[in-house]
Amino acid sequence: MRIVPISTEIHHNWSYVGLTNYNHSIKDAIVPILIAEVGRITATNPIVFIEKEKSLGLYSLQSLLPEMNLMIDKNGKWINRYIPARYRSLPFVLAKNSEDKSSEEKVLCFIDDLNCVSKSFNKKSTKIFDKNNQLSEDMQKIFEFLKNIEQNQSLTQKALQSIQKVDVLEDWQLSIKLTDGEKKMTGLKKIAVEKLKNLSKEKLYQLNQTGGLDICFASIFSLNNIENLKDLLIGKTQIEEKDIKTKSIRDITIEKQNKQKKEEMDDLVKNLLTDNET
Repeated sequence: MRIVPISTEIHHNWSYVGLTNYNHSIKDAIVPILIAEVGRITATNPIVFIEKEKSLGLYSLQSLLPEMNLMIDKNGKWINRYIPARYRSLPFVLAKNSEDKSSEEKVLCFIDDLNCVSKSFNKKSTKIFDKNNQLSEDMQKIFEFLKNIEQNQSLTQKALQSIQKVDVLEDWQLSIKLTDGEKKMTGLKKIAVEKLKNLSKEKLYQLNQTGGLDICFASIFSLNNIENLKDLLIGKTQIEEKDIKTKSIRDITIEKQNKQKKEEMDDLVKNLLTDNET
C-alpha cells in the first residue's frame, strides 16, 4: 500500500472520510494487537504469538484458514464485537518519512489505496487542517489515538520480551478438514500451560512486572474462541455454496435465453435470405 506523509503545504485543503468497508483486510487471518486490547479480544478471538527473526509478536486470530478473515461479511462489513486498533485508525498511520531516510521519527501519514483522503469529495467529509493551518479538532483526536497506539506498542514489546525470556511458548498448528482436503495454519505459538505452572516465583514476578503474565492468562482463556471461528467458517462456507448454486442456476438461465435469441436470429436471417432469393 502507498503511504503518504501529510503536509500543510500539500494537504491544507484536503479532507477525509471514514472507511466504508474492511475489504482491504479480506486476507488477514491474523492481525497485530496491543496489550491494552487483550481484555476485549479475550472474549472474541484466540490470542496467539508469532516469532519472526527472534522477535515475538502478539496477534488476534481471525480465521482457521490462511488468507481468510472471518471477521467481515461478503460486503466487507465488520461482524465481530470488537475492531482491533490497527484497523480503527485507518486510513491514518504513523510511519517513517520515506523521503527523509536520515530521520527515525514517525510522522502522520495516510494510506492512499483506501481512497479515504482527497482534495475533494462528493459527500460529507472532514477537513485535515483548520483555517489556521493546524490539525483540525477531529484530526487531532486521531493523531492522539495513533500516538497512544505507538506508546502501547512499546509496552507490548516489553511484555512479550519477558514471555520469551521465561520460555513458556510452544508451537501450535491448526488443521481443519474440508471437502477439498486438509488445510493448515502454521507458524503459530501458544502458552504451554504446564511450563507456566512450573515457573519459579522470580520468573513469575518478572512476568507480572511487565504485564506478560496478563497476556499469558488472556491467551490461554481466549483459545476457547476457536469454536466461534469454527462456527463462522461453517456459516461462511454454507453461504458461499448457496451463492455458487444460485449463480449456476442464473448462468444456466442466461445461457438458455442467449441460445434462444441466437436461434431466433438465425431463423430470421434464413427467412430474409429465402425472401431475397424469391
